[in-house]
Amino acid sequence: MPTPPYVAAPPGAPTPQAVPASPGVPAQPAMPVTPGVTAPPGTPTPPGVPAPPYAPAPHSEAAPPVQQAPPPLPAPSPPAVPAELPAAPRHRLVGREAVAGELMAHLARRDPGPGRPVAVVVGPPGAGKTALVLRAAHGVREHFPDGQVFVDLHPADSLPVPPDVLVRRVVRSLGGAPAAEHPEESRAQLRNALSTRRVLVVLDNVDSEAQVRPLLVDDGRSAVLVAARRELSALPERFSRRIGALEEADALGALTDLVGADRTGAERPAALSIVRSCAGLPLAVHIAGLWLTARPHRRLRDLADRLADERDRLAVLRIGDLSVHAGVTAYLRLLPPPLRTAIRELARSREDFGIPEIPARVTPSPWPPADLLEELLHRQLIHPVPAARQDRTRYRLYDAVRLHAAEAARRAPARTP
Repeated sequence: MPTPPYVAAPPGAPTPQAVPASPGVPAQPAMPVTPGVTAPPGTPTPPGVPAPPYAPAPHSEAAPPVQQAPPPLPAPSPPAVPAELPAAPRHRLVGREAVAGELMAHLARRDPGPGRPVAVVVGPPGAGKTALVLRAAHGVREHFPDGQVFVDLHPADSLPVPPDVLVRRVVRSLGGAPAAEHPEESRAQLRNALSTRRVLVVLDNVDSEAQVRPLLVDDGRSAVLVAARRELSALPERFSRRIGALEEADALGALTDLVGADRTGAERPAALSIVRSCAGLPLAVHIAGLWLTARPHRRLRDLADRLADERDRLAVLRIGDLSVHAGVTAYLRLLPPPLRTAIRELARSREDFGIPEIPARVTPSPWPPADLLEELLHRQLIHPVPAARQDRTRYRLYDAVRLHAAEAARRAPARTP
């Protein structure tokens, strides 16, 4: 590489001196210094000449400082996947298999029609609504991978859960933070969650359409399964099934499942007497079966004889925390006073009744006779029975309701004619 030319120093400038060589290294001639010219970096400085500061070449830019990359953002937390369903009933739901299959088929459907699946089971106290909806809910869990939420809207000895409290409860279950002071914001959060995920919401002890409506969205991703204490006729596009007492053969089958075919076969008349005293009510039959299972040394006739006395029947039909009396009490205690009075007065007689008998058997109430019967029917406290004349509709109190009301009637003063 050719040696770069050097500019001659002006007169009077110090004479460059050769740089002494290290032993074994040839001496290097000193580089002439030109005033105003900056030596490139790495150039040896002659003895006695101060080293000039290094300046970048004209029009060159300083290298930008190296910036540290920001730390990566944490990955968003996956949505909460609740699994809140209580255990499914272990016993066979005799007489309910067909209804359970219909519920599961409706909830599992994926057709894109308007409205999402809403299934309602309605029936009297003790009919087994909760057991039925839990069996159906467990049967379709795989169709709702984003979670299953369960809410009891009327726990024992508690007031019904208001709709806005229910909304916040479900939002929390789905991983949200509901705004208690802004109910509409919480409802919007719930609609968004149910629209973008496949969630099954199971509501037990529903008492009004207002408790269900906030959970309804239009895209069909999620579903709602309801066990209701009364008809929810104002819910749009609902799939509804009413359940009541079991047929005698089904009730006997349910009892046999619990106590064993050997015992019911050996005492068939006593077994039939038991299921008849239970009036086919699934809860009553279940309690009777558990009572006998806990007492393998007792005969079925022992229980049949105790149940034969109506005045003692509800007291006998209890075991552990299960009680027919408690189930009926939960239905009746929040009824309007005129309805409770009407039920007590109707329970004084086992005779069926229709509109013509109401004025003679019931204290005048705010409801005309026809409306009173409709209200009792709507609330699953009475049921229609065959009438001698097709142009007349006859009704009867459900047996457990009648026995419960008869107890209250015995404690209340008789009506003066």
